[in-house]
Amino acid sequence: MPDRALSTLNECIVAFDLADQKITFVTDNTEAVLGCSPSCFYKDAELLFEIAGIDRGDQIREHVSRLADGERLDLYYQVSPAGAEKRWVHDRKTLMTAPGGKKTLLSIFTRYSPEAADPKDEARLREQFLNSLIDSQTNFLIRFDISGVFTFANKQFLKKLGYKKSELIGKHFSLVTIPEEIVMCQKAFAHCVKHPGKVVPLAHKKRDKAGNLFDTEWEFVSVANEEGIVIAVQGIGHDVTEKLVVEREVKATGEKLNNFIESINDYFFIIDIDWKFIRVNAAFEKVTRKTREELIGSNIWEMFPVLIGTNFEHAYRKAASEKTIVRFTEHIETANMWFNTTVYPTAEGLTVFMQDITEQKRAEEEGMWTKNNLEALINNTEDQIWSVDSQTRYVYMNKAYRSQIARLTGAEPVQGDYSYLHKGYTEAEIGEWSDYYKRALAGERYTIITETTEPATGKSLSFEISFNPIYKVKGNITGVGCFARNITNWLETEKAIVDQNERLRHIASLTSHELRRPVASMLGLINIMDRANFFNPDNQEIIGHLLTVGNEIDEVIRLIVDKTIIGDQSKEKYQLP
Repeated sequence: MPDRALSTLNECIVAFDLADQKITFVTDNTEAVLGCSPSCFYKDAELLFEIAGIDRGDQIREHVSRLADGERLDLYYQVSPAGAEKRWVHDRKTLMTAPGGKKTLLSIFTRYSPEAADPKDEARLREQFLNSLIDSQTNFLIRFDISGVFTFANKQFLKKLGYKKSELIGKHFSLVTIPEEIVMCQKAFAHCVKHPGKVVPLAHKKRDKAGNLFDTEWEFVSVANEEGIVIAVQGIGHDVTEKLVVEREVKATGEKLNNFIESINDYFFIIDIDWKFIRVNAAFEKVTRKTREELIGSNIWEMFPVLIGTNFEHAYRKAASEKTIVRFTEHIETANMWFNTTVYPTAEGLTVFMQDITEQKRAEEEGMWTKNNLEALINNTEDQIWSVDSQTRYVYMNKAYRSQIARLTGAEPVQGDYSYLHKGYTEAEIGEWSDYYKRALAGERYTIITETTEPATGKSLSFEISFNPIYKVKGNITGVGCFARNITNWLETEKAIVDQNERLRHIASLTSHELRRPVASMLGLINIMDRANFFNPDNQEIIGHLLTVGNEIDEVIRLIVDKTIIGDQSKEKYQLP
């Protein structure tokens, strides 16, 4: 019908594209029927539904979503156009599908007056409303006769099971019941028939047309006529498959959590708002030496008065009053134990986790004691100890090193400074030390001897320095550890020993070359001496020769003494090296 003819009628038409969610056609007379101009619909496609009100509009959308192709939906409601009076309309909606599959919702609106309506129309309206209400239910609505045959099933039930109404109505309920539960369902049905008006709950599985199973929960009640005779049984139910899955998951999670809480070494307990224990784990029982029966229901302050006035009480009360998580570390003197505690406020009270860190604390104390003693040991030695990172920045220096560098350069090094780049070093020294560090950072472990001059005294000092790469656990070199000791006195002592050995060598040379000859002569003279007749004239000559040899020996001894004590005066005389 042309728009011009339609505009003269008491009805208007609005076409809505479901895919694009937009208005594709509006007749000119929408303002006369609905109180809104066509342009309002083109600007706001949602007006097609919201003209009935937001809540009612959501219901209309729900009805439309269940429409089949060609199916008609009759609705009666009031519209409230902006700036216009409220009016009743009869809304006939039909879903139309084009050959290409495009779906269009066609809405035909007619002005409607409830007061002038025919009683038959009123009855039809109430029936439509009741059917609309039933079909809009997300619950399942079904009815059987007293033999257990379906006489009614709402759209939601049919849709879930995949049956058409003609396929289910007139069939026994066993059609959608698994064999294992037939007896149970028959007993519930008989009980319902036997006790009119009594609600009978039933949870069981349903089987859809494809054979798939899903869990349901029902409430059945029998319906009696005016004579009190049961004529039907009706039920309302819903799909609880997802609910049961969630419940099983929650239960499994709860069991895992319980197992976890009972298996952990941390101490766990829950106290209610009256400070009474409502749950404890095995570890808490063990540490407190109290059974679960003793603890549950007991007041924490009465059971453990030692906690009163401590950080435990302060933290628990703070968490309870401020509804905030509190974490703290505290020592219980009576047990000589340290605990890391976390307190969580909950609706029922407080949940508390306590971790025993006694061994950790002791290890920390021992580590600190070791560190302090190591620091004392390192700082009480005259050897110089320091380390640098991979960028040759100071990481650690003992007092001896700081003092030595301060004496040599006039400036004490600071942690984080680049080693040997600060004031007091020449370019040559900087380059030399850069090479030393590079060798160690490349993985070489070596020792050098360097010499420097004490600025205050001008004395030459010698140092033995060892370079040691510092490795991470994975083997990467992260720095260099250096150890230096003053070997000036040691070198001087070594030089003195060398000089002394040289003197002894000279003495040995003198002895072997000069002393052996007169001694040999003396021994020869003694051998030819007449010892049986001492007054033999020949002995007189021999004694004279012995005197000469003795003087030679005395002269050699004097030379040896001069070489040892006075100096190297005989070196040229005896042509010694």
